Amino acid sequence: MSQTPNNKDNIILSLEQLTKKIGQQTLVDQLSFQVRKGEIVGLLGPNGAGKTTTIRMIVGLIKMTSGDVFIQGKSIRSQFTEAIRHVGAIVENPEFYSFMTGLDNLKQYQRMSEGVTEERMQQVVKLVGLTDAMNKKVKAYSLGMRQRLGIAQALLHNPSILILDEPTNGLDPAGIREMRDYLKKIAKVEGIAILVSSHLLSEMELMCSRVVVIQQGKYVTEQLLTDSTNKIASNDGVKLMFIVDNAELAASTLHSLPLVNILTVNVEAQHVILQTKNEDVPSIVSALSGQGVGIYRIIEEKQTLEDEFLKWTGGGQIV
Repeated sequence: MSQTPNNKDNIILSLEQLTKKIGQQTLVDQLSFQVRKGEIVGLLGPNGAGKTTTIRMIVGLIKMTSGDVFIQGKSIRSQFTEAIRHVGAIVENPEFYSFMTGLDNLKQYQRMSEGVTEERMQQVVKLVGLTDAMNKKVKAYSLGMRQRLGIAQALLHNPSILILDEPTNGLDPAGIREMRDYLKKIAKVEGIAILVSSHLLSEMELMCSRVVVIQQGKYVTEQLLTDSTNKIASNDGVKLMFIVDNAELAASTLHSLPLVNILTVNVEAQHVILQTKNEDVPSIVSALSGQGVGIYRIIEEKQTLEDEFLKWTGGGQIV
């Protein structure tokens, strides 16, 4: 079930029954979802799920068979020029003239785009942290710097949405963290929507406010991530491990309580794992204490994006 916010006024990107067929093969099958202003949405799916095909249709690199994509209310199918002007995108790796400086590469793009001022160039360069590297030739840039220069270029014309296909591909851990931080900063400062595809589940979990999962070209689910830790936001309450001095007595006590689902009782390790609601935890602690059960620790076992992904896709590998 979708857990998307309901504010229609902030919708930047809307996919409506988007479909791509080649011969008898359906690569993307009636895919629908939305991306809103200021949020980072991750597009996830196993190998061959149709992620890159979907992104290529959104930006007009390949034609859709049926359905449509709307960007700021403009149709990619029938109003392509009006729609695509709201898009900044990097599909695969950004390409530049390596013998030119970063600044000259951006100026080259500036000449091809309307309304890009010197002030805007300085603004996006500062936003992606490349102010001190603008006069260096691109061939001296690290991969992470090239990726950030690509994002700067994609932001020059003030797009409403930034679309990135594997932006952390090939980066080392420091570069991945740097890219994640800059994307979160861009979403916050620029207020634009970001749609990002990646095979790094841990990074998507840290970066995104919401994920959309597809499999075999079809929509599977979408899930909000919590703001505080970017863990899965669950309506099923919390999963807790109670480490106690008497697991058997704890289990028998808990069995008598409503709204408590005991998952595991380990007498040897003296712990009980249960599922409950946040608001019921004080009552559980009180009941255990009332029966003389000593509580040493309470540990929350959080569901990770990887755990949920394996459930959603039946263990399909993500690529």
